Amino acid sequence: MLHWRHMERRSFLSLAGAWASTAGAQSGGRPNFLLIVLDDAGYGDFGCFGQKLIRTPRIDGLAQQGTRFTDFYCGAPVCAPSRCVLMTGLHGGHAAIRANAGTVSIRDEDVTLAEVLKGAGYRTGGFGKWGLGDAATPGVPTRQGFDEF
Repeated sequence: MLHWRHMERRSFLSLAGAWASTAGAQSGGRPNFLLIVLDDAGYGDFGCFGQKLIRTPRIDGLAQQGTRFTDFYCGAPVCAPSRCVLMTGLHGGHAAIRANAGTVSIRDEDVTLAEVLKGAGYRTGGFGKWGLGDAATPGVPTRQGFDEF
């Protein structure tokens, strides 16, 4: 059995798509995915993970209804390259975006998590910060697998 710690990111994206397409058949419906990416938020910043000072009832409610992942690492120390690694599954050294400069776009040939999920029959949406390509570049979210952004 392949342990998740020894899995390449591209393999993870492929397996995530395969799982998404079969998990729904086993449970009688397709699972929904909600990935919340926040800059400058840590593991202990939400009530569901032990936060006592700041109330986070909506996030806590989502966590009670779904699956909580407790081991997660970012792909870079700054936001745009980290999102690029997350969306493409590429190692930071192979990813198109390596800084927050905003002058580089992800490439047409980069396969994103949204494209994998869309290939499994999902509708996809993204909201908020992107930073992986400006208008008229291949990195526009609606050119990278998002139905709505």
